[in-house]
Amino acid sequence: MKLLAFFVLVAAGGAVAGAIYGGGVAASLFPDPGTHGAWYASRASGVAAYLFLWVGLVGGLWMSSAWFDGVVNRGRLLAIHQTAGIAGVVLGLGHGLVLIPDPWTHFTVQDILIPFGSYYRTVLSGFGQVSLYLSAVVSFSFWFRSIIGTKAWKYLHYTAFIAYGAALWHGLMIGTDSRAPWLLGIYLVTSLAVVFIIVVRVTYKRPAPQRRTVLAARENTAA
Repeated sequence: MKLLAFFVLVAAGGAVAGAIYGGGVAASLFPDPGTHGAWYASRASGVAAYLFLWVGLVGGLWMSSAWFDGVVNRGRLLAIHQTAGIAGVVLGLGHGLVLIPDPWTHFTVQDILIPFGSYYRTVLSGFGQVSLYLSAVVSFSFWFRSIIGTKAWKYLHYTAFIAYGAALWHGLMIGTDSRAPWLLGIYLVTSLAVVFIIVVRVTYKRPAPQRRTVLAARENTAA
């Protein structure tokens, strides 16, 4: 799964590079970038980052709910959860950094990396920056679970909901394509899916094993 995520990132990077420089197959899939290649690349990587973060969140919720047991292997879900989250962080960082050399926007490193430090729509840009950093903390916390403890690690994971909400609000309110029907449809479907899985996660209880099954297991153990 990690190898698959790597290939996905390489393919996405190649498509964006093709859109910027106008060569190869990607040139036929993207509009002529002209002097706005960085802007097109930022828009594309922003949507991709949102989708990867959504997949990571849904994968985690799916894995933690007994209602979905047997649908997808838990080990595979864990791999999807981890790699999608990391891919979302990488693409989210690229979404901002690619704008620095853009001659039209005049973004600086401070505008991109410091939360609520951008000159452009400061609060809405800040939502995106907060989402990026929270997502990074949650995604890389897997390697520090033994250090911070399972309980703290679980509480830390709850901030993934804040990160997702901030990313959704950032995209809806500041995104260039946020009023396009296709993107509104993506936001609607993905957010409703998150709400549905949260409701299932909170309300569904694993059925207790039937009495006969328990008794049969005890008899087999005694025998």
